[in-house]
Amino acid sequence: MKYFFRGTPDDFVFPIWSLTHFLILAIAFVGVEFIVLKKDRLKSTSMGKIFKKIMIIILVLQQVSLYLWYGFSGYFTIQESLPFYNCRVAIIFTIFALGTDKKIFKNVGCYWGVAGAILALLLPTDLDPFSFPHYTNISFFIGHIGLLWSTIYILVVEEYRMDRKSLRSILHFTNIYHSFIYIFNIVTKSNYCYLVETPIAKAFFEKFMSPIAYSLTAFLAFNIFIILIYGVAKAIYKTLDIDEDLAKFAS
Repeated sequence: MKYFFRGTPDDFVFPIWSLTHFLILAIAFVGVEFIVLKKDRLKSTSMGKIFKKIMIIILVLQQVSLYLWYGFSGYFTIQESLPFYNCRVAIIFTIFALGTDKKIFKNVGCYWGVAGAILALLLPTDLDPFSFPHYTNISFFIGHIGLLWSTIYILVVEEYRMDRKSLRSILHFTNIYHSFIYIFNIVTKSNYCYLVETPIAKAFFEKFMSPIAYSLTAFLAFNIFIILIYGVAKAIYKTLDIDEDLAKFAS
């Protein structure tokens, strides 16, 4: 246990597309498939309430244990250990979304959570440098898988729909939040939300972009990605509405 929770890094880099990575992706996919296939049962029986409680417990424990580990392991730094990354914020909002059923929490959780969780699971390039398995590695994947399953539940089972109002709201929230975080990054020499430096292809961006150009591109990329998420959601809604109309016509 002491080794599992150790605070001395060993510069380990998680092997992307390894067998371990594929197994983790398979677990995430099976969970999503279960939610989609069992959506009616989750909606109409106590199974849905149990699922929500389990997700809340998992996400709360993941967040609390993470910051306790930062504090007690001696690994805490203001540059990395605060809950300012998009996915960490999305997890907090998703916990409140599951617990309160408020749209404001669902909006941030779904827009940031689905995309952030998928990208983090597909490209886990920013794990803490500890040999796997280590507490931080496990926490990273549990947190992002829990975030993905929870937001898929909100979208599929609770049928939270993204509309133009929600799009405007999340764009305003995202840009205001990122503006404050960018200033915080500059003052503390941090890189929360990756607004100062990219987590991938660093050599490419450093060669072709100045730091200011990269930051502006990062701001723009977040906005474009959110709009794309909205577009995909609207296309799915349209397909579902057509299927419902066909089902009514057939009956």
